[in-house]
Amino acid sequence: MWANLFHLTESLIDRHRRVGPRSVPLSKSSTSAAATSLSTPILVGACIAWGIVTLLFFLLFSSPGDDGTQPTWFLAGINLLEMGAFFLAALLCFRNWRSTQIVSGRSVWFWIGVGLLLYAIGIALFFIWGTVWGLDPAVSLGDFFFILSYVFLAVGMFKAVLPRRLNLDISQWLIIVGIGLAGILLAIFVNLGAAEAAPEPITGALSSNVYLSQTDPAVVPEDPAPDVEQPPEPIVVADEVTAPSWVMALDQRLEPLSDIVGVLYLIGDMVLLVIAGTLLVAFWGGRYSQSWKLIAIAALCLYVADMFFAYSVNTDTYVEGHLWEVFWTFSAVFFGLGAVVEHSVSVNSRRSSRRRRG
Repeated sequence: MWANLFHLTESLIDRHRRVGPRSVPLSKSSTSAAATSLSTPILVGACIAWGIVTLLFFLLFSSPGDDGTQPTWFLAGINLLEMGAFFLAALLCFRNWRSTQIVSGRSVWFWIGVGLLLYAIGIALFFIWGTVWGLDPAVSLGDFFFILSYVFLAVGMFKAVLPRRLNLDISQWLIIVGIGLAGILLAIFVNLGAAEAAPEPITGALSSNVYLSQTDPAVVPEDPAPDVEQPPEPIVVADEVTAPSWVMALDQRLEPLSDIVGVLYLIGDMVLLVIAGTLLVAFWGGRYSQSWKLIAIAALCLYVADMFFAYSVNTDTYVEGHLWEVFWTFSAVFFGLGAVVEHSVSVNSRRSSRRRRG
């Protein structure tokens, strides 16, 4: 995967070298095209470096402490890396939206950019709720930003596929249907099978002893010796809650919506998975296929991370900071790479067409 991205960067640099400097005066369009050729390898390298740094951060510092939890500085680091990746990808998408040379359409990148920005806001709210305030509500305000981000991402990706006349054969449609069915079966297993397989708390021994002590007169609980002083019961001090009162009230009002939010997450993942499969099939060949292959990989990374998260939550084994959470950051990285490649290909294609007309 990373080898193909490095090869793409080298090809863009070689293309810029082949163009070379010109002795004729440069117009505004040629100057902007030259600036784009220079910035493309830098942006591609920055996106790749962000993904590698995030992966190394997880591999080097993701071991939990003695109490089984991650330190606060590690949680802050992974949230900042993830939030920064989505924010950078959103800026690159808005860069395409402001350009008049984008072949796939400016509105496509506006919708995707807004979706990525909403996802970054959701990460920030999730970090504030969980790490800063120490809350773990069933539904928080960040969940609504995540769900809205799925809507904007799905609409943007759908608008990229809609203008194309999909003349797909039977095998290609079967691939899309197979991807959708596989995603649905995996989601059913994660949300239903994993929940049924979750271990239940062991309370049989305690309940049986209580039952015997109440029904069998021969079993009499021993009274402590009167001359033995019992140790005082430990005083449990509740953790100090630093969240504002309106946050606590909001969490209580949103708690009944947990089932609805779970269904919305499931639908969003399914829609993104089907659209990602359609992008892979529809844009498999051609000059403009590279960027949308990267967008499809980004959607698949988001789906993989969501499935791991759902499985961990349903089996009651989720601890923030697992290695699989790096797929969320990879999703943002591939969205950003797709935006950079789309901008470069669009600008170069418009410039080459003007040369042919001249």
